[in-house]
Amino acid sequence: MNVLRVIAGFAFSILAGHIVLWSLIERCLWPYVRKNHPPDPDHHKSRLSWMVGVLERTIYTGALMLPGSGIQLIAGFLAVKVAARWHSSSGSRATADSDNIWIIGTWLSVLFGVVGAWIALGHIPALANIKSINPVQ
Repeated sequence: MNVLRVIAGFAFSILAGHIVLWSLIERCLWPYVRKNHPPDPDHHKSRLSWMVGVLERTIYTGALMLPGSGIQLIAGFLAVKVAARWHSSSGSRATADSDNIWIIGTWLSVLFGVVGAWIALGHIPALANIKSINPVQ
C-alpha cells in the first residue's frame, strides 16, 4: 500500500469533505432554512457537528480500507448515529428541515469516505461481504 496514496485518500475524505460540507450546510442550507422558516433557537447551541463529520469520514475511509469488515463498521456507526439523533430529535424542536440537513450531511460524509478509500487503495473498495445475488429462475 502506497503511503502517499493513503495520506491523499484521508486528506480528501477529511479536508475536502469538511470544506464542501461546511460550505453547503453552513453557507447554503441553514441560511435557506432561516430565511424561509421560523428560526430554531437551538441551532447554534452546539457546534460539535463538524467534529462528528470529521470523525465519521475518518471512520468510513478507514473501514473501507479494511478487507471484509468495512460495511459492518459503517453500518454500526450509522446505527449509533441514528439512535443518538432519534433520541435528541424527539422533542418539540425537531424539524423536518434539520432532519433533512442531517441526512444530506450524513450521506455526503459516506460518499467522501468511499472516495477517500478509493484514492487510498487505488481502486474501488472491495465489498467482500456482499454476495452476488442470482435472479430467481
